[in-house]
Amino acid sequence: MDLFGLFRSKPIAPEKVPTDTVIPLHHLDDTYINAAICLDFSMIFDDVLDDEKLIGAFERLLERPGWRRLGARLRRNSKGKLEYHVPEKYTTERPCVNFTKATHDMSISQHPMGAKIPRPTAKPEVLHRAAEILPLLLPAHRNTSINDWIYTDRAQLSVHVVAFNDATVVTLSWLHTLLDAMGRNMLLRAWTAMLEGRDEDVPEFYGYDFDPLANLGKQEMREHENSSPVEEYVLKDRRLSLWGMLRFVFNLFWETTFYPVEDGRTVIIPNTFFRKLRAQAVEDLATAPTDTLMMNFSDPANPKPFLSDGDILCAWWLRLFLSCQPWIDPSRTIDISNVFGMRNLLTQTEPQLLPDGVAFIGNCVTAVHSFFTFQEILTLPLGHIATRIRRDLVKQTTRPQINASMQANREALAKGGAALYGSGDMIMANFSNWSKGKMFETNFESAVKSSHGKDKTKGRPTALMVEAFLKGFSIRNSGACVGKDADGNYWVSAALRPEAWDNVRKALEGLS
Repeated sequence: MDLFGLFRSKPIAPEKVPTDTVIPLHHLDDTYINAAICLDFSMIFDDVLDDEKLIGAFERLLERPGWRRLGARLRRNSKGKLEYHVPEKYTTERPCVNFTKATHDMSISQHPMGAKIPRPTAKPEVLHRAAEILPLLLPAHRNTSINDWIYTDRAQLSVHVVAFNDATVVTLSWLHTLLDAMGRNMLLRAWTAMLEGRDEDVPEFYGYDFDPLANLGKQEMREHENSSPVEEYVLKDRRLSLWGMLRFVFNLFWETTFYPVEDGRTVIIPNTFFRKLRAQAVEDLATAPTDTLMMNFSDPANPKPFLSDGDILCAWWLRLFLSCQPWIDPSRTIDISNVFGMRNLLTQTEPQLLPDGVAFIGNCVTAVHSFFTFQEILTLPLGHIATRIRRDLVKQTTRPQINASMQANREALAKGGAALYGSGDMIMANFSNWSKGKMFETNFESAVKSSHGKDKTKGRPTALMVEAFLKGFSIRNSGACVGKDADGNYWVSAALRPEAWDNVRKALEGLS
């Protein structure tokens, strides 16, 4: 216990501005996990960009109806719930975005940290630790906890520009309560439209002062959905009991207490290497159990088993770094938890909660679970793991199943807990695939002053880096696909123990 903390005065939030509009956060935004994650997303361009044009377009976007909410100040009310305070007018003293800039009169490759920014290699290899590069990408005073927003008058979004003679780094920073990966995609697309003068192409901001998903999963809503019959959640019987929950929390506490250090690193999977992975995974399907195969009926006369790139990436990447942790008992359960974006589903199924063509900026995801023993992760062919992940995705993401899982989450939260599935001894290996967000296709060509890279990447990022600062829990054994670059290379990352990374490096060196 921090005894000295007992005598520290608690911080005080700024006085409420009477002219601010107060808006409660959506219920999928105001969660413990979202409030504990600060994110920094860096785009590296092989161009010199005009930052005044960039920020000018961003500020004009956040002056538009609905979009103004992104410049709000975050507060916690007397009931402990989070809310946005939207200024009536953005000013120099209360801007819609926190903008900072650093300039280096040199090439990015001449900078000791700039030279470490991940770049594609001939074969997959572990690249530099994110912590070694962050001081270059971020301002000196970055936000590291929700208190940095609640107890200041800072805007929700920060943009930090680092200028070199031949490159520009643009870093967006925010608290996860604000938006998810596809929300970021919509923000970047709208920003680009404003930059190019296509104001009419900016979509309607949906859910400014109401929560479109407020009733998702509620019992009374499910009972009145004629087209979405009430179903029990397929994982209902695998929900953790109190004892199982305590065991899971204890194991997590033990791991992070005795092995507190974890590193975030990036691996770039060359296009040629991934094509071989895909061919191997598809070949493996010939021996996979038939009840795990998901068929593609685009050619009704010749249906074939289907695997997406995301299924294969998830299976290969998680299997690789988990297999590099020999301290895991082979009998332990592995929960491969895939992040599933719900926007398309809630647009295309009834009742339609999100109209087509609008921008829903917020958090709109759930988890899809696939359970394996660690022994299965070590021994099953790649395609067998990937097709089980695909099967679980298909089964768990129908509208009735999303409704059922959301209702279970609501009931758990109402009792002050959380709905977890699996077994008490499990290790959660989370995977988030941002490829659909097409971050590498962000187009700032209208702000290019001079270009120093390939023609096809002019105004587009050639490297992406993501860093999370967490308060109160760990994302160890979590992986992500950051995206697919212009040359077809997939960028993946993970947070692991340093000794696990040493083993991943050796495993990659042994690949042909």
